[in-house]
Amino acid sequence: MTWDRYALAIVLPFAVAAVSAATLQAQTGKAASTQTRPADLARPTTGPRRALIRHNEAGALAALRTLFTAEVTYQSTTGQGDYGTIEELGEQGLIDYVLREGHRYGYLFKVRLEKRSSESQPSLQIVAIPRTYGVTGRRSFYIDETGVIRAADKKGAEATLAADTLVLDP
Repeated sequence: MTWDRYALAIVLPFAVAAVSAATLQAQTGKAASTQTRPADLARPTTGPRRALIRHNEAGALAALRTLFTAEVTYQSTTGQGDYGTIEELGEQGLIDYVLREGHRYGYLFKVRLEKRSSESQPSLQIVAIPRTYGVTGRRSFYIDETGVIRAADKKGAEATLAADTLVLDP
């Protein structure tokens, strides 16, 4: 887009609003309230913010799957039946350095595990919560050793086993 077209695209809506207000005032004798910007620009962050949240939530789901896959791999190899911490997964090269720090796509990731004992099998819980609720994401995610992903809008709190099962449409 050339500079002239760009300038026209920016200025034209304001010019139309001013001309419309002047025409209304000439026809009715009453001054119209003028807007400082056209109605379609009234909320410039609504669409982009929704798109960012959708992008971050999709990325968080992908990272959650990556963590779960890394945990299963760790359990069947180095862990000798036990799951590993995020640090252990990183040391084995199963996850990248960003996810190893516990964050990605505007989400924070926490891994909780319980080692195998004579009384119980190993257990795993991975949660993903938005770093800034309503800005980087809305839904919180939860996955355990069953591999079922659960999601809920918890207003920035952690999702739990009681959250709705997330159905992914392929």
